[in-house]
Amino acid sequence: MKELEYTESAQFKCDFVWFVVAAPVLDGSVITAKRTAAVSAIATKVRIWNRSKEKAEKFASSVHGPVRVCSSAQEAVVGADVIVTVTMAAEPILSGAWVKPGAHINAVGACRPNWRELDDKLMKNCSLFVDSREAASEESGDVILSGAEIFAELGEVLKGTKPALPEKTTVFKSLGLAVEDAVAAKFVYDAWSAAN
Repeated sequence: MKELEYTESAQFKCDFVWFVVAAPVLDGSVITAKRTAAVSAIATKVRIWNRSKEKAEKFASSVHGPVRVCSSAQEAVVGADVIVTVTMAAEPILSGAWVKPGAHINAVGACRPNWRELDDKLMKNCSLFVDSREAASEESGDVILSGAEIFAELGEVLKGTKPALPEKTTVFKSLGLAVEDAVAAKFVYDAWSAAN
């Protein structure tokens, strides 16, 4: 298993994958994007895949640093330490067979009870973290349809009442909380205010 490497410049180096499916731009999407980036911005190498190669290339051109557009989801994720899914997929697009042991997945999309990004193999063989048990049990098709057991809420890990389990394959199924959006909105507003 490849460990994260600590470099002299005090940055973590790891393989990092984004799945991106374009969606209409709404006011909330800017806030969500900033929140997601803040939580997920630890990568030095980025591989991305999209059902549309054109959209993947457009997204890649907006990312600073080394980015590789992959021709398949499997190519993008095999060997990755961190995987981020941001899709509106109705059927799983990430197979547990492709995910290396000890990887971490931030599953941000597929936020409806009948939508899924992650297959049963991955969901049943991971330690599952969520922002809210109640929300995940009612809104996340990945959780509901797989029957996966939720290990902990993120807040429990932050408080120290549940361990983070970095040695295991972990999934953070994010549905977002209003408090996260409020904090992200403040950052967006502050950035806008500073620029104007």
